[in-house]
Formats: sequence, C-alpha cells, structure tokens
Amino acid sequence: MPPAATLAPAPSTTPAPANTIEHRIGALVATAGIAIAEALDEHRHGALSPRTKTRGGDLICELVRLRQFLIADFPNFDVMARTHGVAMLRAADVSLATAGVLVDEVLDLMHKVTRIALN
Repeated sequence: MPPAATLAPAPSTTPAPANTIEHRIGALVATAGIAIAEALDEHRHGALSPRTKTRGGDLICELVRLRQFLIADFPNFDVMARTHGVAMLRAADVSLATAGVLVDEVLDLMHKVTRIALN
C-alpha cells in the first residue's frame, strides 16, 4: 500500500492587505525582483545603467535592514518574504516560475549582503 500523501495548502496568490507588514515585505521583495529582471534585460541589450544598478542595490539594502529589524519578532522572515513576494509578482501577472526565480535571487542577494555586513 502506498504511503499517504501529505497535502499542504497552496501558496496564496493574493497579496496581503496594504496596511500589514506582510504587504510591505512582499512589495519590497517584488520590487527588488523586478529590478533584477530589468538589470538582466539591460545587460542582455548592452550595458547595465548606473540608475538600475543603484536602484536594485538600494532595494536589497532596504530589505536587509528590514529583516534585521524584524527578525526577532518574525523568525520566519524568509518564508514570509518568499510567500508575499511571489504573491505580489503573481498579482502583477508574472508567471509562477519567473516569480519563484526572482524571489530566490532577491533572497540570495539579501543573505549575501547580510553575511558581508556581519563580517
């Protein structure tokens, strides 16, 4: 007899209400993800503009600061950021696969910056 499957709820594709920390985090992750996509597009078509590079860096730094401020109260910050970042991107008609990749990149960069800041 096959083992019983464990069913988990599907991730929400609806952004959190606007007046919540989840919404703020999701919006920040989604905006940083879009900045990464813009940077990749610019790079593919010639050169990355200083404006796009600065914008992406500023967004990642803001996310790092927010994570450091909230991590004691929200120990699952990364899960919240992933869930709500994907939901915000999906609400902007970004495919689930693309949203997942962009959020992964944002969180990866956030962790790299955090490691650098702590050393």
